[in-house]
Amino acid sequence: MKKTVLFFLMTSFGFMLNAQTAKTDTLNNITVQKDPRIDVLVKKNRDINEEAYLKTIRNMQGYRIQVINTNDRNKALDIKTKLLNEFPGEKTYLIYHSPYFKIQIGNFLKREDADKLLNRIKKSYPTGVFVVPSRVELKPVKDGELIL
Repeated sequence: MKKTVLFFLMTSFGFMLNAQTAKTDTLNNITVQKDPRIDVLVKKNRDINEEAYLKTIRNMQGYRIQVINTNDRNKALDIKTKLLNEFPGEKTYLIYHSPYFKIQIGNFLKREDADKLLNRIKKSYPTGVFVVPSRVELKPVKDGELIL
């Protein structure tokens, strides 16, 4: 008797349950409501990531031209001044590795570009001038181009 009543209750309760049905007309019209500040945060995040990327590519492996390696600081500064006057478009560097002062010029990604300037510098400084591998400084631009 208990089994019959229980069976009857279960079957009658099962008929009262309804499953959800998908309505195709409501699926075609979905509207998303979001806070407008989300767009501001996404743009800010993109700008921060782009700035971080540009900072990482600012220093890359490249080449410079070493003009002199001396332990006389005044001589190194004189040559640096002359290089700045002769090649105003190129950046010059005074590097101190105890006890020597090194004067290097240029920022080149390719060895061929460094060799072109090397030939021009050798006209003024015929000895002791050579291309050295170095970390070079790049000036990144927002649209993805790199300027040396």
